[in-house]
Amino acid sequence: MSHRRLHEQLIQLFAERNSHELLSCLDHPDYSAFIARHSLSVPQQDLVLAFTHTSFAHEYEVAHQELAEFFGDAIIQLIVTAELMKIYPTEKEGRLSRLRSSIVNEKTLAKVATWLGLRELILVGKGEYKKELHLQDTVLADTVEALMAKIFKHMGLVASSEIFLKWLVQAVPDVFGMGNLENYDAKSKLQEATLAKYKTLPRYSADTLTEGFLVKLWVNEEIVAEGEFSSKKIGERELARKVLDNKVI
Repeated sequence: MSHRRLHEQLIQLFAERNSHELLSCLDHPDYSAFIARHSLSVPQQDLVLAFTHTSFAHEYEVAHQELAEFFGDAIIQLIVTAELMKIYPTEKEGRLSRLRSSIVNEKTLAKVATWLGLRELILVGKGEYKKELHLQDTVLADTVEALMAKIFKHMGLVASSEIFLKWLVQAVPDVFGMGNLENYDAKSKLQEATLAKYKTLPRYSADTLTEGFLVKLWVNEEIVAEGEFSSKKIGERELARKVLDNKVI
């Protein structure tokens, strides 16, 4: 007989809220299947921590992913930096730094998470599950970082690098291409354009919404573009790109 998928079990936990259902989530076969599928030498108990959002941890008094996320961010930065140095040994530091930023960011890591199917493995609290928090780019990216911390801890840097680079290239095939700077540098290009035309810099403002932010782009003290985004950083970049593409200024 087939078992319930993790989020089906999670919904059952929300309904019954007892230690048996909690243990069934934390020791769920979907986690062992993920470990086997990717040939990971990571204890399941430690791996589950990488998928445990603070909202779930606070609700059920278990450990969460935040420290692992902090460590994993540094590991991913190192892995990507080393790969860029390997691919572009004579490139200027400034361009490599910008290309790294175009790779190690919320949007790209969320693509990796989606390709891996991590959204089906993330544990969030009852209210956050109803809001589909586990589908948001911020949470997906944080989970990738936490997961890489656990892989590094148990498998070391060499294996971690091989695993992450494989996932990254499969999820975003042209991720290391220099052509990606064209889109990522939109904010810098917009600054140059507004300085040349108006002798002033563009300005961004953000209003907090129930979920995400309403970001506005101001040029010469007028709003030239606005939209709702999951983070201020993404909103600023996307609005700058939109203004440049539409030749608004």
